[in-house]
Amino acid sequence: MQKIIKNRIPIHVDLAPNRNEVYSGICLKSNNNIFVFINFNDDSKEYDGFAIIRNFEIQKYREWDDNELSEIKNNNYTNFIGKLPLEKMNNFFKCLLILENEELITVFTETDDDSYYVGRIENISENEVELKLINENAEWIENEKIKINAISYIGFGTCYEKALLDKRVLDNPNN
Repeated sequence: MQKIIKNRIPIHVDLAPNRNEVYSGICLKSNNNIFVFINFNDDSKEYDGFAIIRNFEIQKYREWDDNELSEIKNNNYTNFIGKLPLEKMNNFFKCLLILENEELITVFTETDDDSYYVGRIENISENEVELKLINENAEWIENEKIKINAISYIGFGTCYEKALLDKRVLDNPNN
């Protein structure tokens, strides 16, 4: 894995049998606790934000083949290099501390692979994070407390979060 990280080789990460999910992108850091990577957006065919998943869920990964590499429309991964303090990101709690100032994050939990929370971090402790949620209309709604050990995925800086923020600014210029 260290060669893949050093050479910034795009990979597919398969979470089966734990989850029916395959993530794609460039790994920036991998340790016993977390796997931090630059997301690859299959729709836009370019790199799009970051994600963090629990490393113990990764059962296998593979490098992209030449055909998959040729599908990249905008090889913009360098826009994401050096943006994160990777040396401080060693587990989900420490990652969430770093993301406290992020405007929006997306969180999936282990109990439901199909639904997720989008919001900003309001409070954090070693065991729990509290998010101020935002809905699909970019309206702030209730808070949600989530056990950190129940989180399976954290995404941020993607086109999805950016679109919600843009909608919020357009709809509520003073808020």
